[in-house]
Amino acid sequence: MSDKSRIDGQKMDLHPARIAAWLAAKDDWDKAKDIFPMYMEISPIGVCNHECTFCSVDYMLDRKDAPKLAGVVLERTLVNAAVRGVLSVMFAGAGEPLLWRGEMPGQNLGDIILHADKVNLDTAITSNSVLLTSEFCEKAFQAKCLRWIRTSINAGDAGTYAKIHRTKPKDFYRVLQNLEQAVKIRDRMGSGVQILGQIVVVPEAEGTSRRSDIPERYPSNIHTVIPLAKLLRDIGVDNLAVKPYTQHMVCGTSRTRMYKDVTYKKMMDAFAEVETLATEKFEVTVRYQTMKNWDAEERGYKTCYSTPYHWAYVEADGEVWGCSAYVGRMEAGKEVAGDHRFRFGNVNNQLFSEIWQGERRKACWEYTRKPSLEGGLDVNKCMRNCQMDKPNRWLDELVHPVPTVNFIK
Repeated sequence: MSDKSRIDGQKMDLHPARIAAWLAAKDDWDKAKDIFPMYMEISPIGVCNHECTFCSVDYMLDRKDAPKLAGVVLERTLVNAAVRGVLSVMFAGAGEPLLWRGEMPGQNLGDIILHADKVNLDTAITSNSVLLTSEFCEKAFQAKCLRWIRTSINAGDAGTYAKIHRTKPKDFYRVLQNLEQAVKIRDRMGSGVQILGQIVVVPEAEGTSRRSDIPERYPSNIHTVIPLAKLLRDIGVDNLAVKPYTQHMVCGTSRTRMYKDVTYKKMMDAFAEVETLATEKFEVTVRYQTMKNWDAEERGYKTCYSTPYHWAYVEADGEVWGCSAYVGRMEAGKEVAGDHRFRFGNVNNQLFSEIWQGERRKACWEYTRKPSLEGGLDVNKCMRNCQMDKPNRWLDELVHPVPTVNFIK
């Protein structure tokens, strides 16, 4: 299996200076408050044009206010974050990022990406790519630091795609057309952006949607992985990642529970054939290790060393969270869903740096450091295969080295 970009791994070990600074500061708040994230995820808008069966944050789309970050807030936050050492930002979140429109005529996410480029901030987008238009690509691909656009395309035929994305079959063909155009524009402009695909493999299951409590039967997409890989390869997409489902565990808030008992051990052999479709220009990454971690009884570590240090999440309403697995929302001044011990402040009212060094993050720092038996965070109750799972495994090995650590060969 080829995984040059470490999609099924971690990249913490490629930042030794940052990790050394964290090791020296993590147990002293006066120093730890200055440890800013390397990576940030931003949800620019809290609305989505699809309703995927596996969506883990469906409960965040129930809100009536349809939140959206203002362009000036996004730009201010990106510059402030970059100045304080944030290295990369992915635009994704509960909503569909390409739905975002700014206050200025014609302003879209491409303009925000170009603004991030001014401060050398690496950017990326995860999208369903229905709105990945030629006009958007012409603008966004001017950014030198736009590293990748990952398309969530969760079937290899229109019928299965429509069922799993809960949309119309025509969206499948539209996305393929958009990807083909994106590749051509990328190549013509000489852009370095990678055009990626991703499929969350799920079995047949029965469940309900946000709009109806009547159970429906949804198909498996496993049989469509190979057709999808062939389509994306022929279009000129750079990579297809085949990944497992992840169940959101926060307070039972996610209605998406139809796949919670899925296991991947028996499925993994079925993905060997798709790897044979890889070429010099098209990589296939079956996330076997992530699948094994999902099936495993033990998590592999007892402490989250990533929160609240190495990454941050900004919701469309401006709230900054230390971990997206615990994201919730405020409604009429009340805490709704999620675990608000991981909510630090709002970029509509404060600079990101002020929030990150503030009292709410300090309280979270104390909570995550405390043993679970003493009322601290119990990682066994966290989401399996969370965003920081693999970084946590590596950091745990670093903090708790084996006795033979000094024998480096």
